[in-house]
Amino acid sequence: MADALLGGIVINEVLVDPNGSQNEFDTDGNGSARNTDEFVELFNTSDSAIDISGVQLFDPAQGSWFTFPDGTVLQSGGRAVVVAGVQNGGSLPAVGPGDLAFDAGRNNAVLTNTSDTIGVYDPGSNTYIEADYNGGASRAISYPRNAEQIGTGDDLGSDIDGFSIQRNPDGSDTLVNDATPTPGTRNLCFTQNTVFETPDGPCAIESLRPGDLLTTRDRGSEPIRWIWSGTHEPEAIAANPALNAIRIAKGALGPNVPSRDIRVSRHHRILLSSRIAARVFGLSEVLVPAKDLLAIPGVEIAQIDGPLTYYHILMSRHEVLFANGLAAESLFLGDETVKTIPPEALEEIRLLLGSDPIPQPARLLAKGRKARNLVDRHIRHGRPFLELS
Repeated sequence: MADALLGGIVINEVLVDPNGSQNEFDTDGNGSARNTDEFVELFNTSDSAIDISGVQLFDPAQGSWFTFPDGTVLQSGGRAVVVAGVQNGGSLPAVGPGDLAFDAGRNNAVLTNTSDTIGVYDPGSNTYIEADYNGGASRAISYPRNAEQIGTGDDLGSDIDGFSIQRNPDGSDTLVNDATPTPGTRNLCFTQNTVFETPDGPCAIESLRPGDLLTTRDRGSEPIRWIWSGTHEPEAIAANPALNAIRIAKGALGPNVPSRDIRVSRHHRILLSSRIAARVFGLSEVLVPAKDLLAIPGVEIAQIDGPLTYYHILMSRHEVLFANGLAAESLFLGDETVKTIPPEALEEIRLLLGSDPIPQPARLLAKGRKARNLVDRHIRHGRPFLELS
């Protein structure tokens, strides 16, 4: 079993080389993968909330490099991700219920790319846990005097550039290298005032109910299986900008596309269809996260002008819907999205679908540098984003 501090806190995931040669990951979403995009994620394996106020992250070379602030309580099954340094234009990753995210505020990387040891120290009990990767650091961490180690130390295995080392599932003894790091969780939602195309004409999202029919790109009219909404107050958005929406202005992606301004969450995917997409991905139609469209004139981070309500819309399959005249995805029940949904709501989905959902994406899910490269090529060559629609 993984070594656990305070009766349940384990080192759950580590990203060491966010701007590695094999893969890149932009943790803070500012458009550039840099060494300060590295992060350490803790996970509460216990059945109870644990107060981690004052708990510190340690490194052999840096010593104590982050301290959790007073009042920090990690819920059962919750994750606490600490990013080395959020860059200008970036923000902390959005997190789901019970999860936490922190900026260590550093201008340089902490974790050594070749080999290192990660320490988590609790001053209250004067105890610590450690995890090595790539064989561990050549020297020991210097903790306060008489500190006692819990367990014998975890071996996270070998680091791969740009891949995170993560426990799968969370808190388990199974460790994998994954090209899709999971710092916290993601919202994949539409916001209030979105209007959907239905067989009976346009309908506002606030009026939709399970069983109502929506027009889909692939299968005609299909019923909504489940809707869930949650509201973020302006103060919460200001404190965690990753909760804010992306605004896509009328006509930003093509003539009258969208037909009116639309706001979606940062990771909500929008359909692009072009010959350039076919050359980059081998498929003419791909789904691209809204945050990777920010280089397009008319696509920007939305102004905080009041409470922001996000709506999940689940269909029987992952579908491409028409929202404000824009082709965009329905809720995709991938691993990260599932983490954002409260347990009681997830159980409702399982009952509706008859089992745990097995996601099949409606289109290729473009992401990261390749998605931004696709957008840049459209802009440089003046090509439409929906030329094959």
